Amino acid sequence: MKYTIREFAELLGVTVDTLRLYEKHGIINPTKDKRNSYRYFNDFDARNMLMSRWYRSLEFSMQEAASLTGRADPNTIIEKVQDRKKQLEEEIKQKNMLLQKMSEITLEYEEINHRLEKCSLKELPGVYRIKQTEKNSLRKDSSLTEIVEEWMKYLPFTFFSFHIDRQEVLNKNNCFDYNWGLAVFEEDARRLQLKPDEGVEYLPPANCVSSLIISSSDYITKESIFFMLEYIKEKGYEIGGDIFGKIVLTETSHTLRRTYIEVNIPVEN
Repeated sequence: MKYTIREFAELLGVTVDTLRLYEKHGIINPTKDKRNSYRYFNDFDARNMLMSRWYRSLEFSMQEAASLTGRADPNTIIEKVQDRKKQLEEEIKQKNMLLQKMSEITLEYEEINHRLEKCSLKELPGVYRIKQTEKNSLRKDSSLTEIVEEWMKYLPFTFFSFHIDRQEVLNKNNCFDYNWGLAVFEEDARRLQLKPDEGVEYLPPANCVSSLIISSSDYITKESIFFMLEYIKEKGYEIGGDIFGKIVLTETSHTLRRTYIEVNIPVEN
C-alpha cells in the first residue's frame, strides 16, 4: 500500500515536518514518482517509523534510534538499552539529590525571619571552598579558571561563601580581611564525586554559633556581627576557629540592595 506524505502523517499521528526529519535520518525512505515528483510511503516505512519512535520514547537520540532501527542486532539493542538504563538511574539519583536540596532551600527561606539577628547553636559540616576574592575584588589568578568553571556546573550544591580568619575576629579592628568564593559541603562533594584539587581550602566540621544578618554594604564588619560576639561572651564560649558564612538571599532594586548572609562562628566551651 502506498501513501502520500500527508496521508502517512495523518495515519501515524505525526506532522509532515516530523516525517521529513525521520526521512533525513534515513529511518524512512519514500519512493519518488518520476512523473509528478510525489513521494510515497509504504507499510515498511510505517514499521520503521513506529519502531524508531518507540526507541525515542526510551530517550535515545535520533541518531541512536536510526541506528537501532536500521542496523542493530538483538545483542546490540540489549547493550544499548542497558547503557541507557544506567544513564537513567544516574539521572534519577541526581534529580533526587536536587529534590532534597530544594527542600532544604525552602526550609531555609521559611526560617529567615526567625533567624535574623538571633543566635543559635549549629553543627556545621566540613566544607571545601575556593578563595576567589580579596575582600570584594576578584583575584586575577588563571589557575582558578578551570576549577571555578567545573564547580559552577554543580550549582545549587555549590554556593557562594565567605571566610574570615579567627585572628581577624580577635583583633580590635572593625573592618575584617575576608574573601569570597564557591564552596561545597563535604557530604555533597562525596555524593557528587567532586574531588577537590590542591589549593582548595578545607574547613573541618565545627560547633558554631549561627545567625542571619542583613548587609546593605560591600563589606563585612565586626559591627555587623557584634551581637553574635556578645552572645558568645555571655555563654562563656571561646571562638574556636575561622568564621564561615554564605549568601542566602539577595534583594536588588534601583533604590535598594540588601543581602541576607548566614554567619557561623566556631565555638568551644
